[in-house]
Amino acid sequence: MPNHEFSFVVSDVKLTKAQSAQISAAVAQAGALALAEITPPNAVSVQIGPNRWWRGIPAPDLYKQLQQFATKSAGVR
Repeated sequence: MPNHEFSFVVSDVKLTKAQSAQISAAVAQAGALALAEITPPNAVSVQIGPNRWWRGIPAPDLYKQLQQFATKSAGVR
């Protein structure tokens, strides 16, 4: 299965933890948006560590659990 990793470097500036988290999330969102046309609609982005994100399609069993969780959280019957 193909695996691609991208990085983004910020230098010469001191960031708070909150600012670092905000930049990390923004970079992940930008990456997901850039991939939107080439990844299936059921692809998801998940933070797997500080400033590290994974985007892909969860295993079928996990995806089904995610759908069930989302349905319950949204109050859909």
